Amino acid sequence: MPSARWLHQLRQANAPAGRRLVFFPPAGSSASAAWPLTEGAPADWSVYGVQYPGRGPRLREAPAGSIRDMAAACLPDLLDDAGRTVLFGHSFGALVAYDVAHLLAGKGRPAAGLLVAGSSVPAVAVAGMPEEGLSDEELVAFLSHRGGTPSHLLADEELMRLTLPALRADLAIGRSYVDDHAGRLPTGIAAVGGQHDTAVTERQLRTWRELTGSWLGSHRVAGDHFSWLRDPVLMAGVLNRHWPA
Repeated sequence: MPSARWLHQLRQANAPAGRRLVFFPPAGSSASAAWPLTEGAPADWSVYGVQYPGRGPRLREAPAGSIRDMAAACLPDLLDDAGRTVLFGHSFGALVAYDVAHLLAGKGRPAAGLLVAGSSVPAVAVAGMPEEGLSDEELVAFLSHRGGTPSHLLADEELMRLTLPALRADLAIGRSYVDDHAGRLPTGIAAVGGQHDTAVTERQLRTWRELTGSWLGSHRVAGDHFSWLRDPVLMAGVLNRHWPA
């Protein structure tokens, strides 16, 4: 059973041997961002959200020092059931999920699959992150441009005071991430992107195929950077197509 520190279970599968979907949230977000997946994942899948330090119930903890630190800390909760686990990372979370996939493979326990959304391959994603030293107003504008965050939340100054430190911390370690893993992943990768996502082009989405020996394809759907959040049917279709029970 995973610890409640890093992996938060949001839904239990209706089958004892069902698959497990582990969601790695975008920069500044917490495990609760995975709640839409409880409606979108097939019934025989358990759904977990990864809780990064410095937010949610871990608000008082210091932020992680690097993406590798995050990935390594998640391993104890993933190793035993890696073979039935699909890692799903959105945007910044795709970098963490990718690093976890490599660490699991290095332990001889490759994940069942890696699903990425709203993200380019690591080198391009890191280069595209906002520069260091942005003001609070500029970071809020960055969130607004990406979409997915309601305007009334962006206008809530107290909420932003709680949210922006985690966002800054994630962006800082994202900018410093270096993909130093040798070779391609044995884990199959599928990618999802919105047709109107200004952060990731269709060509960039397809470059994930260069990082795996088992490319499962890309799915370009209507919507923006957070398109998968608004289409539960999409997620059920992607999971059933590539990782049937």
